[in-house]
Amino acid sequence: MHISKEEKMAELERILHGRSLHGAESLRAFLRFVVDQSLDHQESGLKEYVIATQAFGRGPDFDSRIDSVVRVQAGRLRTKLQEYYATEGKDDRIIIDLPKGQYVPVFSYAPAKEEQRTGDETVTNGGSIPANGPPSPQASAGPASALDPLPLSAAPDVTEISQTGKPSLAVLRRWQTATLSFALLAVLLGTFVFFYRARAAELSMPTTAGAPGETDALDPREIAPLWGDLLRSAEPILVVYSNTLFRGTAEGGMKLLKKLDSPGSSLGSPIIPQSEMEQSKEPVIEHYTGIGEVMGAYYLGDFFARTRHASRLKRSLLLTWEDLKTENIVVLGSPAENFFLRDLPQKQDLVFKPMPDDNGNKSFGIINTNVQPGEQPRYFARQDGPSRSQISEDYAVVSLLQGLDGKKRMLILAGITTLGTQAAAEYVTKPDYIRDLISRLNTAPAGAPPKLPANFQALVKVKVNGGVPVQISYITHHVLNQ
Repeated sequence: MHISKEEKMAELERILHGRSLHGAESLRAFLRFVVDQSLDHQESGLKEYVIATQAFGRGPDFDSRIDSVVRVQAGRLRTKLQEYYATEGKDDRIIIDLPKGQYVPVFSYAPAKEEQRTGDETVTNGGSIPANGPPSPQASAGPASALDPLPLSAAPDVTEISQTGKPSLAVLRRWQTATLSFALLAVLLGTFVFFYRARAAELSMPTTAGAPGETDALDPREIAPLWGDLLRSAEPILVVYSNTLFRGTAEGGMKLLKKLDSPGSSLGSPIIPQSEMEQSKEPVIEHYTGIGEVMGAYYLGDFFARTRHASRLKRSLLLTWEDLKTENIVVLGSPAENFFLRDLPQKQDLVFKPMPDDNGNKSFGIINTNVQPGEQPRYFARQDGPSRSQISEDYAVVSLLQGLDGKKRMLILAGITTLGTQAAAEYVTKPDYIRDLISRLNTAPAGAPPKLPANFQALVKVKVNGGVPVQISYITHHVLNQ
């Protein structure tokens, strides 16, 4: 059956004005562009380069081998379309899909729903459910609250098959929702541990992991002062982990390609170091990430699983300014590896930079640009021997800042060394530490619910034993201007 242009445009407007794409301006522009091109019979022009330059504002030098913005945003759009048709669009007559591997939208009529009522049961496509049974999470979904968990749907009804004999878009959506927050971190850290912890949280099963005296449960009211703004959006939180460029080889020795005191302007490996890469006579590699960032990704993945909030991972060399503008982001690592942190417009008091230590040696540390009573002007990691594996003390900064558009939020978890980064991630994901941080930063009057400054930096001290952070203690914090 032919679908008219008017029907396609009407369905496009329903999606663009729905809750699923609310606040996702880049995805709205993406969807409108590909649909408009399709309706104008310009499908042959729906290539990565055209979409990047016309829908995402990339320059004429755009190279899809370097900048993955179109592929990433296409994946996000597919997820949003599935979300829409599983919830507010479940009764729509028209379905717009963006099949994997292409950017040409596909329009189809939704499969007819055969439904009749017999006695106290409703019969649907040959299966029956009690007429007074509980509504599905999708059917009852309303506007998301600050800490509403993402539903983990039951296995889809085998009768929900499209006319093509393939699972319907709604079925695929429920499967993707159930696995999204597991898949990314499972690749990094192992499927078994991640899945077990998430299922334990779902079934309210106690686990033995975590600090002494700590339970696996997270009280949404307790974490809301710190995490509420980041968890309020239904979109996945983007977790960015350090991934920098090295010159040399693992066998012959490696060193940072870009110096610690060099300027930023650093999003993506092709932009910053291209001239240096051309001049380098040694191979340039980008495959190494600190162990603290790996452990930090685990802590965050476990935390998001327990709060039922979706997240996704991205290495910092692939981050774009579009991501920084449109996403809620958690960053793992300091400006030593995450070069884009050197370019953030918001002024910060606690700044990472190389400087002379107490012995006159050049070291990477934290400089306090706004020293308050009782604070030090500089903070350095302590190393009890020639090897970096002999770190015994580190410092880390937890920074909660505005996003580039003033609406999104950015949480930066950075240590002087990778071990400090691990400790910072633990400090904002473990209930006992979260309570400690909130109590230190609370600005609400006595008896009122806790309230934290909109923008702040908190400095913590980390005791390290055998390459493992064993103790994290609050030192000070600074409230930042917006």
